[in-house]
Amino acid sequence: MKRYGMHLFILAGLVLLVSLPTIGLVNYLDASAKTSTTYKETIVAGINVSGMTKEEAVVRLDNAIKDFNNAPFTVTLVDGTALEVGKDVVSFNVDATLEAVTESDTYPLITTVDEERLTPYLTNQPVTLSMVTPLLIEAASNLNSDVMLEMTATESDVVASITVSPTPAMRSAIDRMNGFEMEAGDIFSLKAFGEDFEALSTLGSSMYQLFAATPFQILERVQHETLPTDIELGYDVKVDERSNFAVQNTEQTPYALIVLEEGNAVTVQLLGKPFVGAYESRVEDVTTVPYQNIVRFSPSLTAGSSSVTQSGQTGESGKLYRVRITDTGESLELLGFDFYEPIPEIVTKSSVPLPPPEPIEPVIPTFPDESLEDDPFDDDVEDDGLNEFEEQPPVYEDDPVPSEGAVG
Repeated sequence: MKRYGMHLFILAGLVLLVSLPTIGLVNYLDASAKTSTTYKETIVAGINVSGMTKEEAVVRLDNAIKDFNNAPFTVTLVDGTALEVGKDVVSFNVDATLEAVTESDTYPLITTVDEERLTPYLTNQPVTLSMVTPLLIEAASNLNSDVMLEMTATESDVVASITVSPTPAMRSAIDRMNGFEMEAGDIFSLKAFGEDFEALSTLGSSMYQLFAATPFQILERVQHETLPTDIELGYDVKVDERSNFAVQNTEQTPYALIVLEEGNAVTVQLLGKPFVGAYESRVEDVTTVPYQNIVRFSPSLTAGSSSVTQSGQTGESGKLYRVRITDTGESLELLGFDFYEPIPEIVTKSSVPLPPPEPIEPVIPTFPDESLEDDPFDDDVEDDGLNEFEEQPPVYEDDPVPSEGAVG
């Protein structure tokens, strides 16, 4: 029994020794056949490789790719602007391309695009990666350096835009927003682009103004209790832990957001197929409500003093309408009714009584002395001489003699 097992083991070893070289020879012959096979009536990326072996075709295509990489892509945008894109954004798989050649025909090179490298070339341009990448692959796979976007012009019109002067926190959110695409039924959520609620609230007012001029559905929008400074009535947006701004693409075609920098300002554009009819937003029925004046008293203030505890603010309200303009006229859709209550002005006065006034001594009026010439009754004035007009009594030298008729 042991001998039988030994014989069986030896037999298996002999079979293995014979089969391994045979398998290797078959693989070698197969590879050799593939390598030595010449292509018949075959064109790859515009290069005719007919009559070449695979090795010869690889060398020929590699040289063609080197020549192709000497100049950048010229991408012509919808508005006719020419944009240069470096060839480093694409790579080719020549071996896989030739492996796929099974019969006489025309074949493109298998090409891939590195979108991370492509993105900087598209910054501040009215295009998205999804708009450029397919066309770039198609051109590169045929070793064509010219990429034309005119074919997508009807799908890439600027249908709405807004311009803002962003803060650093707002700019961070806007940069994340650049290139965002909304397929049919997709939702734009402002919270997805940042965490700074104050910056998102300010940016949200501009985005509200953008989407109000489109047929997109406003899913969520909350206003502040008081209208923030520098925010136009009707476009107020509040973003916090419980509030958000969100819209939905109700059209049947995709749209994309593109960010363009213009100095300190930033323009956000919505690109896509033109809407049926023109859209705009309009604030109407604006009213104001005067604030009240309230007086309060406090013993903490010094007697007779007062201070404005709360400044008054006029209340206001307004309605935001989406206006659709067609050949038949205008149609209005009410998007929001914002009302802000007036804030009363509160003045706090001191409740401490004023101290009593100090007694005042009576003042006796005095009159100034009059001129002596004007006062004939002035007895206080001494005069050494007699007035020449004053009558003097008579002087007699002798005693007066009584009259004859006098009675004794």
